[in-house]
Order: sequence, then C-alpha cells, then structure tokens
Amino acid sequence: MELRVYDRYYAGMLRALGGMLIWTAVAGLTTACGDDSTGLSDGHTSDAEVGTGDETSTSDSSDGSEGESLDTTSGGETGGSGTASETGTTAGPIACDPEQPEVTDRGFLPLGDSTGELTVARCGEDRHYIAAAQDVVLEVAVTGLQTGDELVVEGALTYPNVAQEDDQEDIYDKSLVPPFTTAEGDTTKVEFTSIRSGEYAVYIRSSDPEQAAAYSLAVTCLENCDEQTTRFPIVLAHGWTGWDNIGPLEYFFQVPGHLGDHGYPVYVSQVDKYNSSIVRSGQLAEQVDEVLSAWRARKVNLVGHSQGGIDSRAVVSTHGYGNRVSALVTIGSPHQGTYVTDLALGLVPGGVDQALFFLFNFLGAVTADEQADAEASFYSLSEEYMQEVFNPENPDDPRVTYISYTGETCAAEDFLVPGNDCNDLVDPLILVGYEILKVARGKNDGLVPYESAKWGDFRGTMIADHIDEVGQVLGVTDFDFDHKQWYLDLAHDLRLERH
Repeated sequence: MELRVYDRYYAGMLRALGGMLIWTAVAGLTTACGDDSTGLSDGHTSDAEVGTGDETSTSDSSDGSEGESLDTTSGGETGGSGTASETGTTAGPIACDPEQPEVTDRGFLPLGDSTGELTVARCGEDRHYIAAAQDVVLEVAVTGLQTGDELVVEGALTYPNVAQEDDQEDIYDKSLVPPFTTAEGDTTKVEFTSIRSGEYAVYIRSSDPEQAAAYSLAVTCLENCDEQTTRFPIVLAHGWTGWDNIGPLEYFFQVPGHLGDHGYPVYVSQVDKYNSSIVRSGQLAEQVDEVLSAWRARKVNLVGHSQGGIDSRAVVSTHGYGNRVSALVTIGSPHQGTYVTDLALGLVPGGVDQALFFLFNFLGAVTADEQADAEASFYSLSEEYMQEVFNPENPDDPRVTYISYTGETCAAEDFLVPGNDCNDLVDPLILVGYEILKVARGKNDGLVPYESAKWGDFRGTMIADHIDEVGQVLGVTDFDFDHKQWYLDLAHDLRLERH
C-alpha cells in the first residue's frame, strides 16, 4: 500500500513539474512573439491524488465456529513519511476512531482451552465466544505479551447479542464483570458465574488504539463443571396436533425438563395445531425472536419433529432466519412429502376414504371447523406440494447446518419374524398409515417414508415409530429406545459440534 501511495504522489509531482516546464516554454514563446497574455485561456490545473488507505468494515462471523474466516485488516494503515503536497495534504496513517473499532471475530474458545499468542490490530478489537451452563463458575485469564511501554490489553465480557453497531465504550459499559486490564508480562484473572446457559462474548482491545497489542486468552471452569450446554438455545418445534391429542401432558414427553436438568437451554414452541407450514413457520419465527431476546443469544438450534421440521426449514428460508439459526435438526419430517396425504386428498388414485379416516382419527377426530385447516396441513405435507413447490422455494441456507433422523417400525407379522431386522412394533394408532406407506413407499415410521425423512446430513434411524420419536404415548416406547436419553445425546452432539 505504501508503494502505491508514494507512486501516486510522485506521479502527481512529476505531472505538476511537467506542467510548469510546459507553461514556462509557452510563456517564453509568447513573449518572444510579442503576446501580452499572462495565462492559458482554459485554466487547466493538475491535481496530485494522495491515497488515504482502504476502507474497512466490521467482520461478523457467519456461524461463530472454529475455522471461520477472520477479518484481520489493520484499519487502513498506509505508512508514508508525511511529506506535504502542493495543497498541504499530508500522507500517513488514518487516525483511529476509538468509537468505531474494526472487530475481528476470533471464533469459539472451549472451556479449558487457550488461544495462544494473538495480536489485536491497530484500530481494532478482537471478539471471542465462550459458553457455559447456568451457575458454572469460570475463570477468564488474559496475559499481556510484548505490548510495549505503558501499553496494556483491555478486556470485557458481555452477552453475545450486544449490538455490534454500539461504540466501544458502550460495549465496555455493558461488561458483565468489571472491565479488566493486563500489562506486558502480567496475567489478569477474572471469575464469572454464568447467569444463564449459553454463549458469551469476550472483547479484547489495546489501551492505545493507535498501537497493536499482543495477548493470549484462556478460559477455565472452576465449579459446577459437570453441567453442559450448547452455545445456542434449543427450540423444540412440534408437528401435527401440538399437545392436545398425542398424550395429555406434553408433546416432547419429559424431554425439556430432562435437557434442562443437565444444563441445556430449552424452549418449546407452540404454533397452530393444523395449518400450512408457511402459516405455522411465521408463528415459529416470532417465537425464535422471543427466545433470542430472552436468552440474550445470537442464534438458536431448531429441532423439529414431523411438520415441525418443515416449519423450521421455512423459518430459515422463507422468513430469512439463516443468520439466526445455527443447526436445524429434523426428526421424522416428510421433506419429500408423505404419500398418505396425497392419497387422502385425492391427488393420487386409491383409497381416499380410508386415508382420510385414518388421518382424522390420528389427529383426534377434529371438529368440522378444524377440518379445513387440517386439510391445508395435509396438502402442505403432500408429495406434490413438497417436491414441486416447497423445496424449490426453500433452498438450504449455507450458514445453517442441516441434520436429519427418522424412525423405523414394522407390523406384528414382520416384527415376529426372525431375520427381518425389525426392532420396533408400530403403535396401533398409526398402523393404517404404516400399511399404506409400506405398500406404496417401503420402509417408514408409520406416517413418513424412510427416504422422505432424509435431509442434509442424514444420521440414521431411531428404534421408534412416528409417535415413539417424541416419547409418546406417556413415555411408553420400545424397550430398546430411551427417548429422553436420545434427545440428551442429540444435545451433547450439538454441544460438541459447537452449535
């Protein structure tokens, strides 16, 4: 950059000098010819352009995970000796604006790890993310390295959703612990008790924004270290019916409490029992915003069962929440539709009455007023709609990790036959659906074909039918399937994968 500035400066000087020589020659000629004119008639001037450095913008992580792209620009240093041009302009570094630092995302730092030596750039500020379950006691240690005379590293610990447009002083005013400083060769240790489960941000800057400063950061757990958490709250999204007809207590039977007991932040959403995924996803999106505000979080992890998984995809794509969702997990969701709804709506030839009776019976004998909404829900999960409308209009967002699972079940005649590799006996409530799908689409969980449930990173099957997948009815599932442990393992995987 310095070479470009100097080249442009001296090129301008040469142009100006050339102009002066030409002007002298012209003046001499006109004098010799007896012309009294004292200037050129068109008044041309030559301006030397002096560079002031590249403009930079705040860096924001797309997913906050390790290995993310780091913005390490130094704030537009141009170097230069400060030589004045003819107009009095001085080339040199732009003065730093302490209220508008250039933020470099340094990614996620797990408990027990250290960053090693890092340098916060001139005119810059580093941001690290850490996570802890509620009531976990942390020690945040910052060591100053080669910071120079009277130069210290300053730090603050905040909620991660502190607005990035806030000036630097506001961020430090909002620190959850007193802002701390560390001189060269010293280590400052700050204890912090996690207020809620989830992610926090640690900001680091130089006491003199005009100078870069080297440091290292380490985070250690001191107390309650068995508690676990994901970085982002887990939002459970239900499928058809919500709570009213599949078990009298809760849709994800005893799952929220089980996860919460282990430290995970969990929220259970509630949308229309029967409606299209576009309508339901709008309701879910509003609740995502509520969760982000209540948890002071940047993102959530969406875990959707059945239609809840389709609603979650629409939240990301239709409603544009790709920057607010880290992972999207679908369980038994009909990404390619489910043939039983096409059959019930007469979209394919076959036993319409049988399929309609089965679906309405499964949904709890819906009232006449609810039937129209139920049929809208059927259509939004049909193969015709999912493949021809929904999927093309809702492509995956590259900022989001898509994960899918499904159950696999069978009827008694297959369950009892050795060698059929069937470990779950289908619930009588969805036996008709299982039989319809078995003939038309093969393996299924009683409501959703096996192949239709695959989306993104498909991680296999559960020993469960569509109802067992959420621990219904009343926690009675196959002996080989512990649904509460399954969801705890899922949360554990999300934690390890830094979601």
